Parts: sequence; C-alpha cells; structure tokens
Amino acid sequence: MYNGKLVRLRPLEKSDLNEIMKFYNDYELKRLLGPPIVRSREYIAGWIEQVSQWTPWREGHLVMAIVQKETDDFLGIARIEDVLFPHSRAEIGISIYDPEQRGKGYGTDSTLVTLWIGFNILGLHSIYLDTMEDNERSIHVYEKIGFKRVGVLRETEFINGGHKGLLIMDILRDEFLEKYPPSSIIDSRFA
Repeated sequence: MYNGKLVRLRPLEKSDLNEIMKFYNDYELKRLLGPPIVRSREYIAGWIEQVSQWTPWREGHLVMAIVQKETDDFLGIARIEDVLFPHSRAEIGISIYDPEQRGKGYGTDSTLVTLWIGFNILGLHSIYLDTMEDNERSIHVYEKIGFKRVGVLRETEFINGGHKGLLIMDILRDEFLEKYPPSSIIDSRFA
C-alpha cells in the first residue's frame, strides 16, 4: 500500500464491488471517463477479477483502489496503463467516484501518489493522461501538479449528442521530482 497525505492506494479487491457499483453508472462520472455506457454488476465483478491479476511488467497495467487514509472508505480508482518499458512511459487515470468527495483534495493526492509509483517504483520517464477538454476542474489540478498541455485530439469523443476533444497532458520524471521530492508525497509510514 502507498500512503499519501489524504489517501491510501491499495490493491483493488472483490470486496470493493458494492462501493464501485454505488456510483459507477452515474452519468456525470461516466461522461468524464469516456463513453457513458452503463455496466452490470456482473460485468464489473468480472473486470475486478481480471484487473486484480494484471501486473505492469506483463500486461502493462496497474489498477489500485483509492481509499480515504483515516477511515479506509473507498473513494475511487487509480490506474497506470499502457506501460511501455522500452520507452519508459505510461498513461495514468484517477477517478473519484462519489461526487460528494470531489473537491476535497483526494484527486490531487491520488494523482501525486500514482505519479510517485510510476516514477519511483516503475522507473518511468514520462507519464501522460487525457481528459475531456471541458473538464476544467481536472485540468486545473493537473496543471497545479506540473502537467503540461501537449495538444488536443479534436472532436474524438461523442458525448451528449456531440463531439468533444480530448486534452493530452504529460509530465516528465525530472519535472515531477524537482517539484515533489519523494518524501513530500509519500507518508513516512508507507511500506
């Protein structure tokens, strides 16, 4: 497990299914994550089973639960995906599921811990993400952390009956470590 200031990232477990299903099919969450397609409980249970077996070295993916550090309450999911070791790069994604828990710093802390894992555990050089071009809350957080805007994939997402673009952002290992030395991100109790 990896402890940040507010959150803990831990393995995703079958026991997280009920918490995931509380918000997974929420239209606003799905709109921000990609196509707002609803999924059944059985589908999500199968997905949890599948991702719990993945490793970044073999499948190129690491999926972790985000929990509130003090209470262990489930908050969402942190992902490191499409890990390409010859190039030392990957994509990340952070999702805080409960709308009532957004805007409290959990997303920022989760992003920092996920970047720490990518740069200090996986040895990555570059980490990127994409977000809807109108997702101002997330864009603000990512820029505050140090991500740079790389470009926009124009009109690639079909949402609400129209097309929107995806903003691509990235951060390099040296940029991240200059702004966030390892001890500033990870709680000293992480093991």
